[in-house]
Amino acid sequence: MTTGSAASVHGGTKGLGFAEESVKFEGPRELKLRVLGAAVSVVLHAGVTPDLHAELRRAWLRCLDRHGEAGQPGELEPREGTTPVTPAVPLEERPFQATVSSVVGTALVTGRTFREFASDLTSAITLAGITAGRGNLVMLHAAALADEKSGRAVALVGRSGMGKTTATRLLGTGLGYVTDETVAVDGSGSIVPYAKPLSLIVDGPEMPKHQNGPDDLGLMVAPPATTLALIVLLDRKPDAAGPIVTPLPHAEAIIDLAPHTSSLGELPLPLTRLCGILDATGGAVRVTYREAGDLADVLPALLGRPAIPKTWTSVLGEGTWPSEAHQSSDAARSSVLRRADLLDAVEIPLPSGQSTELVVMTGQGVVRLTGIGPAIWHALDTPGDLNTIAHRIAPHIGLPAGYESLLLSSVDDLKSHGILLDSSSLEPVNLA
Repeated sequence: MTTGSAASVHGGTKGLGFAEESVKFEGPRELKLRVLGAAVSVVLHAGVTPDLHAELRRAWLRCLDRHGEAGQPGELEPREGTTPVTPAVPLEERPFQATVSSVVGTALVTGRTFREFASDLTSAITLAGITAGRGNLVMLHAAALADEKSGRAVALVGRSGMGKTTATRLLGTGLGYVTDETVAVDGSGSIVPYAKPLSLIVDGPEMPKHQNGPDDLGLMVAPPATTLALIVLLDRKPDAAGPIVTPLPHAEAIIDLAPHTSSLGELPLPLTRLCGILDATGGAVRVTYREAGDLADVLPALLGRPAIPKTWTSVLGEGTWPSEAHQSSDAARSSVLRRADLLDAVEIPLPSGQSTELVVMTGQGVVRLTGIGPAIWHALDTPGDLNTIAHRIAPHIGLPAGYESLLLSSVDDLKSHGILLDSSSLEPVNLA
């Protein structure tokens, strides 16, 4: 059992594509942004001089909401139930201040230094976009770059330290820069762009990261429409001999992607959604590499991989085995088990074709069921005790001598992950 816990305005697809902005920019000290599709307003308050305002504006140039800045109606009315957060902070303690507003509410950002303020501002803006996209967008913690002609994009997924930003800086001189933070995929497979400033370590890992606009780094502008065509899980190793590409089965890919997906559990049928994305992108791959240049050697060919046919099945709420009313004579003294309510469950054939595995999502996270686990889950289409489970699974997988301890251990494991519940402790169950 394994567990995994804003359309930018692009002036074209060639070169940098943006005109220089004057540092003498006149207008309200406000940045109106489009972040993962959401309208976000940043109102700059104390400490942010006109020159610093211009610096921030340039860093966020590719996320500017030109329609919003032209006075068009925005979408900034807070959703019902949200509360603006605007506490008073003494200017002498944190002289740099701004408010970040979106449909999810308003937050105050402050900083002792401009670098600290700019770094925290990036985090607040990103959080506003992610929060607005909950329940709608699949949001991977990843960088993305796109081919300027086809719009086919690669998502580079990995935890901090796996080299996403470094790879983005190198690859972004030949591929269009989509984002270095959150790859948001809508229901059609299109990426909602977020060409934010890149957050770079300059003064040491303990100091605030510098926010560098993609134009200042010479990154190409992405096409106005991009489609997720490839998912790469980065595995950076200093001693790697060279780039090694390993295709991943869907179950393994989901377990690896789940910890890097924001608000996965708030999506309708989240695992079904992920499986559809994996089919459309030809299945995820893991790339083991040493330096960012290694990725440049393998990504062009990988971007051309075709989609693959669907082999998995969404099984949430389905009962696939007969639920005979077999019950042991000592049922009254046995613990009666039932399936827990799941957020989603998908069944995936193993490469051998001889059996399947289940990937389920509970309120605790994503769990991969192998071995006897899928059989137990299927057997509990209706509640039953251990003897009932054994009776139901025997025709399908067989039971060796002394199976009782293995069955009990597997059931306990499923209970510990919130996949099975002890019905006798919840409510009476009619087994007739």
